[in-house]
Amino acid sequence: MDFTVNIWAVLVSTVAYFALGALWYMVLSKPWMATAGITQADVEDGPNPAIYVITFVLEAVAVLSLAVVLGNSALTGLVGGASLGALVGVGIWFALMSVTFMYESRKPALFLIDGGYHVIALTIAGAVLGVWPPG
Repeated sequence: MDFTVNIWAVLVSTVAYFALGALWYMVLSKPWMATAGITQADVEDGPNPAIYVITFVLEAVAVLSLAVVLGNSALTGLVGGASLGALVGVGIWFALMSVTFMYESRKPALFLIDGGYHVIALTIAGAVLGVWPPG
């Protein structure tokens, strides 16, 4: 397996992933809070800033992994990368998190909000990675 990746493509994809999350949860904050059982009082002080750093690092790990898989596949270009990102998002992330959410008795609406974000973000990350040649 070849682990050569384009670090700039990984960085740009990670920034896009993170930025989508900020936009996604700003737009969907009310339904997300309602389905997650979070009140306005719970979020008044805001989260610990470290959560944003950890989120970015974990999303970078996901994007780096996607870049390695893409680099070892025959898929290329915008459509090839986006297709792989969507496949990973739906076929791996969405499928496995469905199991976790079921056992945790979480509301389907919460899963659709959270799952939709990651599927779309992985699709976008795959598209960006697909147009940038590896290493």
